[in-house]
Amino acid sequence: MGTKTVKPVQLLLLGAGTVGGAVIAQVLANREAWAEHLDLDVRIGAVARTGGVTIAGTSDGLGQAELEQIAARTRLDAQATSLSDALNTLAGWGSVIVVDAAAGEATAEIDAAALAAGHGVVLSNKAPLALPWDDSRAKTLWHDATATGRLRYEATCGAGLPVISTLRALLDTGDAVLEITGALSGTMGAIFSDVTAGKPFSRAVRDAKAHSYTEPDPRDDLSGLDIARKALILARTMGREIDLAEISVESLVPPELADVSVDEFLDRLDRADAEIGQLGRTAAETGASLKFVAHVPADGEITVGLRNVPVSTVLGALQGPENIVSFRTARYDAYPTVISGPGAGAEVTAAGVIGDILSLARAM
Repeated sequence: MGTKTVKPVQLLLLGAGTVGGAVIAQVLANREAWAEHLDLDVRIGAVARTGGVTIAGTSDGLGQAELEQIAARTRLDAQATSLSDALNTLAGWGSVIVVDAAAGEATAEIDAAALAAGHGVVLSNKAPLALPWDDSRAKTLWHDATATGRLRYEATCGAGLPVISTLRALLDTGDAVLEITGALSGTMGAIFSDVTAGKPFSRAVRDAKAHSYTEPDPRDDLSGLDIARKALILARTMGREIDLAEISVESLVPPELADVSVDEFLDRLDRADAEIGQLGRTAAETGASLKFVAHVPADGEITVGLRNVPVSTVLGALQGPENIVSFRTARYDAYPTVISGPGAGAEVTAAGVIGDILSLARAM
């Protein structure tokens, strides 16, 4: 019998926060099984954080103790090594996949550079894919965001749910997507399930924050920007060349509370209770529930905002911090294809990232 060949894969992890830490934990828990069953030796060669880069001394990657300390945020030391230098070092040790689990646009440069150099990129970070269409970094990323490209981004829309892969399968098999409708935020799902049940909006927001459903600043969720980015990613995957500014987004942040502290925002949010409470009651009186919905048609205006959705529908019956996405297509017109389940949380988001890593590693 011949010697089994195991393919070395070096990960450059950008961001070691909640999602990045969960990625580290899942790699440590499963890499022996991947080596045995998938012939992939997945190593985390470097981790980049705000303070710098922690890079392995050898091709074996960072050790388990080091990675556990990074994930637990008890190891804060890092080198001043540039991401480009880290990328070049890892490239000498095997196939390289940049895993962008950070937040914001700052990582778009290294994501694009990795693709240009022939490496792979996996994103949970939505911001690089939402850059203006004429941005050179966006062009590089979206050029490889194809079924055969070296960029994967399942976790940007629905965490671990197979939203992007389902959309890709529909498109690749020749189906025509007519519209995508979805509740793409577990945070908003939790808040408006409570509002529909009669809880004041401000209390629903505070309770969602207490359960860690919201970002540290709930305005990051309530502004609708996160959902708008997801809608943009879905639209661009469908082939629409549009920008974030072209999406109609309803913000639930009162203008006078946009720039105050988080504590003051939460203390004064009750001024929105009467209006949103009335919207919830009106919805209930008409056999509907109030949902924060993204609507992405094949053509025409993309909208993100509050809608009355009949409770007789799958979307209208949704409760709690779940996501649901409905794909109405030429083949699935009267009965759309529906994906639902937990659309937020570090563990499921990391699982979506890991699935992309393994798929891309096998393909590279």
